[in-house]
Amino acid sequence: MVDHHQHLLSPAMAAAWSEKPLPAVELPADLARLLVEIEKGWNDKAALARLYTEDSLVVRSDRSWVRGREAVSAHLAETFTQPYRITPVSYSLEGSTAHVAGYLTTGEGETARHFGHVLVSLRKGTDAAWRVATETLTFPGLTRYKPVTADDLVALMDAAGIQRALVLSVAYWYGSPRRQIENEYEKVRADNDWTAGQAARFPDRLRAFCGFSPLKDYALEELERCAKHPHIKGLKFHFGNSRVDLRDAKHVEQVRRVFRAANERRLPIVIHLRSSAVPYGRQYAEIFLSQILPAAPDIPIQIAHLAGSGPGYEDPPSDEALTAFAEAISAGNPHTKNLYFDITTLVNLDISVEKSKLLAGRIRQLGVKRVLYGSDLAVGGNLAPRQAWALIRGLLPLSEQEFTIIANNVAPYMR
Repeated sequence: MVDHHQHLLSPAMAAAWSEKPLPAVELPADLARLLVEIEKGWNDKAALARLYTEDSLVVRSDRSWVRGREAVSAHLAETFTQPYRITPVSYSLEGSTAHVAGYLTTGEGETARHFGHVLVSLRKGTDAAWRVATETLTFPGLTRYKPVTADDLVALMDAAGIQRALVLSVAYWYGSPRRQIENEYEKVRADNDWTAGQAARFPDRLRAFCGFSPLKDYALEELERCAKHPHIKGLKFHFGNSRVDLRDAKHVEQVRRVFRAANERRLPIVIHLRSSAVPYGRQYAEIFLSQILPAAPDIPIQIAHLAGSGPGYEDPPSDEALTAFAEAISAGNPHTKNLYFDITTLVNLDISVEKSKLLAGRIRQLGVKRVLYGSDLAVGGNLAPRQAWALIRGLLPLSEQEFTIIANNVAPYMR
């Protein structure tokens, strides 16, 4: 019925997420000549062999090692499927040793693509010629994102037979203390408005929640603005991105203030609770249960990724947190009455049989009626909604009845 955890990607956010290339540097003539020779011999074992030291060492893309001139040249001659060039971005030179870092590049001008990274250490021989002593290749290269619009999402929903989706703004990304963003609040507002405007184009299919860091000075101002916005129906918080530490009394009080305001305005909340920046687990969940949830007793709260971070369910601290929630629900804790949990990105091809059984058990502890399907933004390795549901169906040991309940669960804010 509903994908309860989806995102769009505005042009501004796609640009912000995309890795910016470092500027190319000019190498000394003799180092530059060596790189040109490597490029010319990209698929020629004999030509490459002359350019590497007898004891040369290469790190494969799978992190295994290739050692010795013959093995290295044979390996590299079969590594690439087309000619490429090395775009140097840094170098050092000291006596008979040097280092060069750069991109592996194809195309020219606007069509240029940095498809990998390379780091080489060079040694000058007794014949005064530079040769490669060690080389590390990593793939892929620069990460580039394209905007994801409402049209893109609806097409994925149609392919999966999903009726509606909850679109969670990623504007909170700007508020991470790890980043210095110029005109931060202006960009937060703009991204929330863009997401809301996109969702409004499909009012029967999409519903938008706005996002921001609850720790920011502008948090309550943006909450008020979102509450008055005709196309925004709730809030999305990402405690990991915002570096919320519930062991910090000041953080707790600020988050309580925001949750209280959301409760007063009847704005439901989706929250990514897992934070990798602070100790996480049972204590974190218990603080959330005892100190944060009482500030918002009247609104539904959806905890993303079953209190983890996704992808995968190979995270013991997240399971500790989820266990605390499950026990609170079993004990009839009144603060859990409006809690929901989405299973977004928890099942992947690497999940072990043991972990899949554990995950199914946790879902039953929570109660399948509280468990919501979600698939997340289909970029960066995340599966599209149809494939994500197929993986859940194929790898989680739940009954057909349980799958049917989850498939038909609809949170109050999506009805």
